[in-house]
Amino acid sequence: MKTIRNWLDQLKEPERTNALSNMEPSGMTDKADRQSEALGKAFNWSFTPQGYEYWLGICTRIDNGTYYDAPQHTPEEFDTKAKDTIQKAAQEAHKPAILPSDATERKSYEIFSGFFAYFPHAIAAVSRHSHNGSKQHNPDKPTTWDMDKSQDERDAMLRHMLEGDWEAVAWRAMSNLERELTNKSIYNDK
Repeated sequence: MKTIRNWLDQLKEPERTNALSNMEPSGMTDKADRQSEALGKAFNWSFTPQGYEYWLGICTRIDNGTYYDAPQHTPEEFDTKAKDTIQKAAQEAHKPAILPSDATERKSYEIFSGFFAYFPHAIAAVSRHSHNGSKQHNPDKPTTWDMDKSQDERDAMLRHMLEGDWEAVAWRAMSNLERELTNKSIYNDK
């Protein structure tokens, strides 16, 4: 909770100057939970040169998030977003490098000519399978792989093989390999 003065100091100009010149002395110590609440407590809007409608418009824009150029967040929302950003950055920092840093060694990873060029139809089919699977499990999200779900890649791959679902077999083989290469396989302990 901040003082009314602290809240008013955060207004844009000319509202900041106008609000501070209208503020009652109690605004130096009285507190408020939100900026619009502080503006409502700071002074009687009707007795200002700007008038009641002017201050009502400012308060309405603050409350609906259109007063500032960027969206405004509560301290809790800000803390959550900041923690999520820090957590993602920490996860990215601990990801193993996908390709080696040595230029000569990097050239031995012929991703196009050694993989894409060999299997364009299969890659397209597996990509479509990945999209459909993502929409089945997360219909409101962009295509994403939730690695916490269905971690039994080898068992699932063999079930798909018995069913003759070759796109699913290929997807499971790739997901198993990705887990093995990143030490996220449930089979590493066996």
